[in-house]
Amino acid sequence: MPADPALRDALLHDTAACLGKDYLQQLVTSLARLTGAPLVFISRQHWLPRRESEVLFASHPDHPGRYTLAGTPCADILQQARALQIDSSVNQQFAAEHHTRWQAYAGWPLLAEDGQCLGHLALFDDRSGQLPDGLLAALAPFVQRATAELRRLQHESALSQRASWDALYSSILRQYIQGQPLASLLEAVVRQVEQRLPGWLCSIVRIDAEQRLRPLVGPSLPADYHALIDGLAIGPTVGSCGAAAWHRKRLIAEDLQQHPNWAPYRDITRRFGLGSCWSEPLMDGRGKVHGTFAVYHRTPASPTPEAIIVIEDVSRLLGILFENHATQQALDSRTQWYQAMLQNAADAISIIDMDGRLLDASDSLCKLLGYSQTELRQLRLWDLVAHRSEAELRQQLQNASEQGETFDSLNRTRDGDIIEVEVSVRRLLLDGQPVIWGSARDIRQRKQQERLLREQATVDSLTGLLNRPTLLAALDQQLARALGDGGAMTLLMLDLDHFKQVNDCYGHACGDAALAHFASQLQQQLGPHDHAGRLGGEEFCILLPGCPPERAQAIAQALLQTMRAQPLLFDRQQIALTASIGLTQRLPGDDSRSLLARADMALYQAKHAGRNCTVMLPPP
Repeated sequence: MPADPALRDALLHDTAACLGKDYLQQLVTSLARLTGAPLVFISRQHWLPRRESEVLFASHPDHPGRYTLAGTPCADILQQARALQIDSSVNQQFAAEHHTRWQAYAGWPLLAEDGQCLGHLALFDDRSGQLPDGLLAALAPFVQRATAELRRLQHESALSQRASWDALYSSILRQYIQGQPLASLLEAVVRQVEQRLPGWLCSIVRIDAEQRLRPLVGPSLPADYHALIDGLAIGPTVGSCGAAAWHRKRLIAEDLQQHPNWAPYRDITRRFGLGSCWSEPLMDGRGKVHGTFAVYHRTPASPTPEAIIVIEDVSRLLGILFENHATQQALDSRTQWYQAMLQNAADAISIIDMDGRLLDASDSLCKLLGYSQTELRQLRLWDLVAHRSEAELRQQLQNASEQGETFDSLNRTRDGDIIEVEVSVRRLLLDGQPVIWGSARDIRQRKQQERLLREQATVDSLTGLLNRPTLLAALDQQLARALGDGGAMTLLMLDLDHFKQVNDCYGHACGDAALAHFASQLQQQLGPHDHAGRLGGEEFCILLPGCPPERAQAIAQALLQTMRAQPLLFDRQQIALTASIGLTQRLPGDDSRSLLARADMALYQAKHAGRNCTVMLPPP
């Protein structure tokens, strides 16, 4: 197995040019090859229906996939959030590893920003005593990079999942407006939830006029089980659904064999293999309980915050469907139903004629835009839509279909503010005349969250500079552009001198302040087309497209002068900071790896020359 410096250098060579998923896969593949370990993988942690680990990237296709953490060295890594190395007899130290071929193990936690474990990097070896001393520390920089990449992938996954759920809810509501039967929509909701969340066994129960449970949908639960609960009267201690409906709030029974509400039904739950049940009441805007949405698991299970969000969102959607269905059944005529839906719908609804006039509008639309009913009826569609011309909107009205469509729009309020909305439109006949039925939903909060997640995925949170993956991507883009036009480009690698001493003498809070202070000084030297980022720790990089070496040298010297003139003020103390700077210019045939390697070499020479200076690496 290579010595620590050789291992680090080889890993850096293999992974320096990789980004995102490619970096994580290359890391485990190279680490296995360089160490001779039969299996290296990166996992993420799951909690439902039991605490498990899911392998995301592995050096070999013969990996455990998704496995229970209890009794494994991986569990210790995730519980204690610290790296662990076992050099021999690992299969004797952990219950779950008995009778396996593994003898040695090394693992590193991959931590979220709040300190919780996202997952881990694990190395398994079937040889004893082959893992070198210092392996845990040697891989620390690569683990830090892997953590950042995993965080970014998680942010992207959260955005994608949120968009997927929103699309499902919009589709269900659109189908309901188009007249799809309630029973088929309830079935579709449950099947979609179970498909997206394996291990969830969902059911929808209606509360009838006598306050009894009437199962409606539960495709993954036995029909005999539904038959046993059909007709049970709700009550304060009646299982999960009966109690949730009675108390009008969520009831979580994590273990059906232990929860007091399930004491009379424990034999039933054992017979049907049910371990937990979380139930949410389905209430309308007036507080009436129409039913419950329940999630069962085969084993005892506790909901995560993410699971609670799903349960609340699904229950809100089902509550709207039940409320509107009840309203429809209670009204005497279609005209009364139309008016009740229009004025009581949660979404902002309007009826628009083919000339763009607002014939009718819901109270929620008036509230959203700040107009009265009378004022809205005096407006045309193009008075309210901020980003489309009258001609474009007239064309869209003519092209609207009976099948309907959903899109994002910008609407103008009475006060002149611009708000982001999701709009669903459908052409229909009203009293024999074609009109457009439209519903709008305020999505400002969702869009703001999406923008925040995108920023978190590209910006270093401490310094406000680009993070490593984003900076490397910008370098690749600029190199491709320079290759086409032959333009100049200079790359600077910067490192704060004696940064460890700042941390040791003044504490990590001062170290963070020093990094942010340096980033602020660095940004003062940048032009509008320059890029600056933090590569990790106290190391930074500046990309200067179209910049000749002379100007880059002047920028570097100006930065050092600024640092001398503006020391860090921390806790009433002045702390002098200096930096070492290595510079190199783009040469024909350069790629990002070669350019970074030369800049890093120049930085090394600047440090060797005594620090607090710049070194421009001459062309070869």
